[in-house]
Amino acid sequence: MKKGLSIAEHMNNYTKFLIDLVNVDVDIEKKKKALILLNSLPHEEYKTVVFTLINEKQSINYNDVSAALVNYEVRRISNLLSVVHQQRH
Repeated sequence: MKKGLSIAEHMNNYTKFLIDLVNVDVDIEKKKKALILLNSLPHEEYKTVVFTLINEKQSINYNDVSAALVNYEVRRISNLLSVVHQQRH
C-alpha cells in the first residue's frame, strides 16, 4: 500500500487486481484473498488490526476483512478529527 493512500483506495486497487487475475483465469480462494490483502498493508500502521483479524476468528474471510478494514479507517479518521477539534478549542 502506498503511503498516504486511504484504505478504500487501496482496496479499490486490490479489487481491480483481483479482477485482472480472474480475467486471465487465475482463481484465488477467499481465505487467500483476505491474507494477501492483510499482507499488503503497511506493517507499522496496521499491525494491531491485522493481528486482531488473524487471531480473532477461526476462519478468515475476505468480506469480513474488507469490512473490518473500512471500519478501522472510519474510526481512525474520526479519532484524528476529534484530536484536531480538541486542539482548536
